[in-house]
Amino acid sequence: MEVIALIKKKKNLLLSQYNQNAETKAYMIEVSLEDYSELFNGWDASPLKRKELEPELLDYLERASSDIPLNEVVDLCFYLPKDNRNNDKEQRTITSIVNNFKVEMHVIDKFLKRNYRRLVSYIILAILFLIGAYLLRNIVGLSLLTNIMTEGFFIGGWFLLWEAFSLFFFDTHEVKIRKRLFQRLLNAYIYFKDAKE
Repeated sequence: MEVIALIKKKKNLLLSQYNQNAETKAYMIEVSLEDYSELFNGWDASPLKRKELEPELLDYLERASSDIPLNEVVDLCFYLPKDNRNNDKEQRTITSIVNNFKVEMHVIDKFLKRNYRRLVSYIILAILFLIGAYLLRNIVGLSLLTNIMTEGFFIGGWFLLWEAFSLFFFDTHEVKIRKRLFQRLLNAYIYFKDAKE
């Protein structure tokens, strides 16, 4: 009973922060604009199709998306004054927004691949260090220098295993969540509406 009440309370809190699309039941991330150019980085001179989103907007969309549970669907709704709306610009802007999300996904994928390569390297080096330490330990008549090397190999091996563990369970996990957030934004229904009076 308490779990159901807690879920309802959380859903009510979510509804108080984000409106829900009556037709699709998706949570709406809403942004008010005066002009289409506010969506894009003012320093980017690329054509609209390849323009970079305003970093603050991208950050806002990511934070808003992270507020909403990942199992929920989101819509991106942009409000513009009725006089400033243009269907052609809206379609090109939507294409540009989707392209930006694809670029973010590509960057995240590259980062994950780099992390996996580092993970494999750490594990291989850790195993080599630990095997070397155990082999050195079994040599009879060890000198002080060999003892120091053995301890160094043990420390290095365990340190590299910890780094691999940390990389896999902490760093990579956060990046995977970020990837899911951007995947949801990429799949979101994006549309423009007349600004509320």
